[in-house]
Amino acid sequence: MQTGAAVLIAVLGGGVAGWAIRLLLARLPRGVVVRAGILEASAAALTGVGVAVSWPGPWTPVVVWAGLLAVGLSAVDIVAHRLPDALTLPAIPLTLLLIGAVEYAVPGTGSIPIAVAAAVVTTGLFWALAAVAPRAMGRGDVKLVPSLALMTGYASVASAVLAVAVAFVLGALLAALGMAIRRLSLTSAIPFGPFLLAGCWLVLAVPELVPAVIG
Repeated sequence: MQTGAAVLIAVLGGGVAGWAIRLLLARLPRGVVVRAGILEASAAALTGVGVAVSWPGPWTPVVVWAGLLAVGLSAVDIVAHRLPDALTLPAIPLTLLLIGAVEYAVPGTGSIPIAVAAAVVTTGLFWALAAVAPRAMGRGDVKLVPSLALMTGYASVASAVLAVAVAFVLGALLAALGMAIRRLSLTSAIPFGPFLLAGCWLVLAVPELVPAVIG
């Protein structure tokens, strides 16, 4: 299939996925209601861009999955400042199954052992941070990290490290901007999930960033 046709299908499929995500979020226990069109457009855009930059290649399903997670989980975190277990916990085995399927279909795409190790180490570090500074790191973020680290760790250790670094840099930049325009203070709560998701998606969608930044 030509890239243009694949992108068109991805945009249409992403729009449908965004619609399904919006309905799911509204039906979850302690779910959130998002205005029609926002998640549909976001999912269509992220899915289309993800396919455009990764097609044809074995990483396409991983990039698309990361984008859909970003759409659904960011919406909840931005609206309600929490990441629901009903989404973060099932995402872990689903992500492991996805990278396992990619590895089965195209052996050597990544490393499952490194992915699992990255998930364990990163989750442990985030759990420790949440225990020491619960105002800075929520338990929802801790439960989100395994899925993201599985995907980026499957690519490489450097990818997993850069994804987290990007998240902290983006979060710090937004906090600094918010304080500069007096919309935030040092005690303001900022949802960190969207930054973690953005860092993961960016590293997967633009793998050239890893050698460019880390070497």
